[in-house]
Amino acid sequence: MSTPPENEAVPRVRPRDPNRAWYTYAARLLPEKGGRWLDLGCGQAELLELAAGRGLTGMGLDVEPSNARSCLAWGRPALVADLERPLPFRSGSLDGATLIEVIEHVFEAEALVDELARVIRPGGWLVMTTPNVVHLTYRWRTLTGHPPKQEGYHLRFFTKDALRDVFERRGFRLESRSSFGKQSLLSKLGRLAGRGRKYKFRYTVPAAAESLLAQHFVWKLQRVEHGRG
Repeated sequence: MSTPPENEAVPRVRPRDPNRAWYTYAARLLPEKGGRWLDLGCGQAELLELAAGRGLTGMGLDVEPSNARSCLAWGRPALVADLERPLPFRSGSLDGATLIEVIEHVFEAEALVDELARVIRPGGWLVMTTPNVVHLTYRWRTLTGHPPKQEGYHLRFFTKDALRDVFERRGFRLESRSSFGKQSLLSKLGRLAGRGRKYKFRYTVPAAAESLLAQHFVWKLQRVEHGRG
């Protein structure tokens, strides 16, 4: 993996961590040829760097200027834009996009998906991830009187059906998935076995169990020919 230029300070909104699970699972769904694609909410260029290692070159977009500068320092093109406003691209000008742990931070999520449907050409692709608000542990939190995790930091919360409806109504069809869950007991056993205090046993969740067991939805969608449907 490449490193930023020497002696150059890179402002950061959060620590850079390319090993976050959603990057790994999302990368499994990236196409072999990405074309002209955009990583929205690109952070510190983690996914862009991972994709580049597989021969895919994308552009970053983030609301935080420091994140865009960090992407540039890592050799990835990036621009600054607010996802609550129209995207600064022509209609049908992108072959694809990634939206990794972002949609839950956007108040007008439906308007953002409208914009994605506009700028991604028919037949193009979208890989997205977001937390599952009705995952088993979230249900337990509700039963024990606790609010959803990261309330306030996350502005929107999605179930499987609600998320699919947002995309299908705006011209996207779910094509494949790599949603993942975590097994607490096996995670603890792994730590005891010396795999590190932060070790977490994660696994790909079958589609039939996604609503209950997926901590994060990881989906690849296709932009269909006929807009809303």
